[in-house]
Amino acid sequence: MTKRRLLKRLWPQSLTAQLVCLLLGAIILTHIVLGVMLADERRDALASERRGNALSRVAAISRILTTTPHENWRDVLRVAQSPQTRLRLVEETGVVASDGHIPDSLTSRLNEFLATGSGTQAPVPARVEILTEDECWRERKTLRNAKEAFLDQKRDQSPARPSGKNGDYHFHDDRAAPWELRYMERFDCHVAPVMQIAVPIFTAVGSTSEDGMIDDAPTTTEPPQNRADNARPQVWLEAMIGGVMPPPWFVFDNVLRVALSALVIAVITFFITRRISRSWALLARAADRVGRGDYPEPVPETGPIEIRRAAKAFNRMTARLKRFVEDRTRMLAAISHDLRTPITSLRLRAEFVDDPENRARIIETLDEMEQMVEAAMAFAREETANEDTRKIDMTALVESAVEDLAETGRAISFVGDGAPRVYPCRPLSVKRAFGNLVSNALRFGKHVEVTVCDADDGGLWIEIADDGPGIPVEKREQVFEPFFRLEESRNRDTGGIGLGLAIARTAIRAHGGEIYLEDAPKGGLLARIYLPPARTETGV
Repeated sequence: MTKRRLLKRLWPQSLTAQLVCLLLGAIILTHIVLGVMLADERRDALASERRGNALSRVAAISRILTTTPHENWRDVLRVAQSPQTRLRLVEETGVVASDGHIPDSLTSRLNEFLATGSGTQAPVPARVEILTEDECWRERKTLRNAKEAFLDQKRDQSPARPSGKNGDYHFHDDRAAPWELRYMERFDCHVAPVMQIAVPIFTAVGSTSEDGMIDDAPTTTEPPQNRADNARPQVWLEAMIGGVMPPPWFVFDNVLRVALSALVIAVITFFITRRISRSWALLARAADRVGRGDYPEPVPETGPIEIRRAAKAFNRMTARLKRFVEDRTRMLAAISHDLRTPITSLRLRAEFVDDPENRARIIETLDEMEQMVEAAMAFAREETANEDTRKIDMTALVESAVEDLAETGRAISFVGDGAPRVYPCRPLSVKRAFGNLVSNALRFGKHVEVTVCDADDGGLWIEIADDGPGIPVEKREQVFEPFFRLEESRNRDTGGIGLGLAIARTAIRAHGGEIYLEDAPKGGLLARIYLPPARTETGV
């Protein structure tokens, strides 16, 4: 199967499904284009928001430290630290405010946060530095080396422990290292720059421990504005913050947003297009009924203006066809009445002809004329039949007709499986067509077999096979013409006017079917009646 044929099979056939697919494709494509065009702006906006949250968090930690006794600082920093935040206290900081629009903006925001919490502007401003990727990697390497050195020292000092799941001491676990040395190696230096922040903490002078904490500070402090050395902080809070760029679920968030919007549009489109396609379906079913010889009620002129115009034009066409058929029927009835009167008059006058031979010929000719008039009227009535369509068991109809003929001594038999096959049709019209074909087969064959079977497309086949002389291939289409008779193999002595097959084809075509003439398997002629699948009155 080629790619083109595969796509054709996968592509939906209904109007509703096609419009839904097209709109979904347009929505997804639009989101993709907009996502590509606005990815940088969204990423920058989200990064700015996260940086602002980080600055606010650091400012809050600094305010907590200024109001908390120094012996509790270690606990405060331990709780506040996270995989994306490293905190420590140092006497002197190496953080220098970076140059540039973004660092200056972040520094201003941080100092605004600090001033908002204290009510006064700090004499020494906080600093914000944006580390480059190389600086980030160097910091990670330094901290990793410090952590490994600590763990190696701890391992050497620790007594030997039994091996096993519960006895091993995982020295290389983050939990075995001091909290000041954790997490930094988890910073992703490839994704986004890392912020390094230094916030001045004004407190009493004391000594620092090995881990950078203030150890020997007095328990009481004076407010910075009352101290002589308030222009110089005694300790700095350093924070290194990563993860200020969109996380991995940033893409998933976009996909989810596209999926939800597509679902909403699909539901709305489904109901709208279904309403539109329902009007088209009504119009299609009405057109099919008109093609089968029925004249349904006018189609409702609802829906969009294009559908209303089509429905209005269809209703006008149906009305004109109905008037034409009615006028033709009345005209044919009048012609039949007018012809019967002179034929009857000629028949009476023929009785006064003295020559018996001429009188018999005249009467025979008049009989033939009367038969032709009756046949023509039957043909016209078949074309203008207004019989109601109803569901019948086609197998039972055919089998019953065959049994009736067999009881009269005709050599005919039903060879089908006898399974019921319900089909909507005009029963008298179908029975008349079937009868004409059977009569034609009995006239020229010694034995006739009838079969009813299912077609591959869901329709029906009615087959009449005889063992007669058959019909030449080049004349199988001509025999359906009105008043056409085969002179070589089927002459006038066999009877018939030449309208039987024409009437049969007219009746079957009114149902959307067709009659095919083929060679029978046992010799003779095989007449096959095809009836298309019945259309349902529901669905789109």
